[in-house]
Amino acid sequence: MSSGVMAAVLFAAALHALWNSIVKSGSDKFAAAAVVCLWCGLIALCAALPLPAPAPESWPYVGASAVTHVVYFLLVGRLYRNADLSAAYPIMRGAAPLLTTIGAWLYLGESLDPAVAGGIALLIGGVFWMAVEGVRRGGVDRAALLAALVNAAVIALYSLIDGAGARLSAQAFAYNAWTDALTAVLFAPVILLLRGSGFVFVFVREWRRGLIGGAAAFSAYAIVVWAMTQAPIGLVAALRETSVIFAAVIGAFFLHENFKAPRYAAAAFIAAGIIVLRLG
Repeated sequence: MSSGVMAAVLFAAALHALWNSIVKSGSDKFAAAAVVCLWCGLIALCAALPLPAPAPESWPYVGASAVTHVVYFLLVGRLYRNADLSAAYPIMRGAAPLLTTIGAWLYLGESLDPAVAGGIALLIGGVFWMAVEGVRRGGVDRAALLAALVNAAVIALYSLIDGAGARLSAQAFAYNAWTDALTAVLFAPVILLLRGSGFVFVFVREWRRGLIGGAAAFSAYAIVVWAMTQAPIGLVAALRETSVIFAAVIGAFFLHENFKAPRYAAAAFIAAGIIVLRLG
């Protein structure tokens, strides 16, 4: 992975933590996740229209990715209902790169040299350490823990779908834009069914937060999808989970969540993993 791609993925990680913190800080977490999803789709549609269309063989992947992303946003809204960002986020994001790396090896034939595998192990270890500390300190209950683990599998699934689909598309940014737009189209009737027409007023009232969160969500994953066409999918999936550091900082300093020394140690493991990946 080149320095440019690595820097881009780290920036995407910060953006991802930002939009998750917007969802967590909302009074209605489920509605906040829906508002971000729909704004992300609107922005994506505006971006998709002037871009060259993805290759025809990638469109089934666009559809499959959109369906899995709807499930992802539903689980994000459930997860933050009664769980700390700095505790729940590492669990959700921590298991995902491990599953993605295994999936990329089994189904896409990707392999990693020992140095890169060591860096990924450090990253995942640090993320899990941070997650365990969150559970130990009471930041996650059983229902939230289950939602986080299920969503980790969903993240791994759409990462594999999008890594393969973007490579087939020959237009990674257009592929991602159409995927996000279709996700919003599929999500809109779901949220209206669950919350009724009153959600329209929520969407209008929260437009500023939704616009910021949607722009961050769209930009973050557009970078990641592009990066998966430039580097191994498992490596990109692991590196983007450095977002747990950004989420932990936001949770501790802006949401006033409990953040003690063991989590700082876990963050050091994550930083060490980044260094090993770069050297590898």
